[in-house]
Amino acid sequence: MDAVYRRRRMTVAVLGLIILAVIVGATIVIVQALRSPSEDPAPVAEPTETAEPTAPMPTGDDASGACPTEAVTVGAATNEESYDPGASATLELIVTNTHDAACRIAVGTSEQTFTVRKDGETVWSSEYCADPEADGDAAEAEVVFAAGSEKRAALKWTVEPVDKNCNRMAEGFEGGKYELVTSLGETESEPVEFEITAPEPTEEPSEESVEEDSGEEDSGE
Repeated sequence: MDAVYRRRRMTVAVLGLIILAVIVGATIVIVQALRSPSEDPAPVAEPTETAEPTAPMPTGDDASGACPTEAVTVGAATNEESYDPGASATLELIVTNTHDAACRIAVGTSEQTFTVRKDGETVWSSEYCADPEADGDAAEAEVVFAAGSEKRAALKWTVEPVDKNCNRMAEGFEGGKYELVTSLGETESEPVEFEITAPEPTEEPSEESVEEDSGEEDSGE
């Protein structure tokens, strides 16, 4: 009986060792499963700042918007201070961008007006003979002005009065002081003064000269 009992105790002890070994082995497997495949933990990437996406910006002329109205100034000039009736004059419209950046200004011929005044009254205007359709694309042109820059438009004008339908009038301009005023849209220049000389008087034949001419004709007969 003692031998049988000892064998049973030995068998129980061996089974206990086997169970313990199984438990230890399972624990090792669980620990390894919880760790990363390698012994050293993988390095963690440091957070970095990501640049915010920006829309592409236009460059060159496309970057320029319309000039503020208050940044556009208009001036006037003439190539001479005095003109004879029928002479050819050059009138200028001067546009300046006073803005601190480049911008677009509508300078088409449909926006330009040259006006000649005397004593505050309009005696001639470029609108009298304007033909926007003939000007084509130039009528609606827009131009980029650099900051602080100016551009000029010149108009050749024959110093003769016309009516509002561009028909030449019988009587010419009388001599005296006149003013040129230019405008671009609603923006108007300060007046610039110039002079038109008085036309030479036409001498009417005197009665004596008429009689002399008549006598010569009689003697010739």
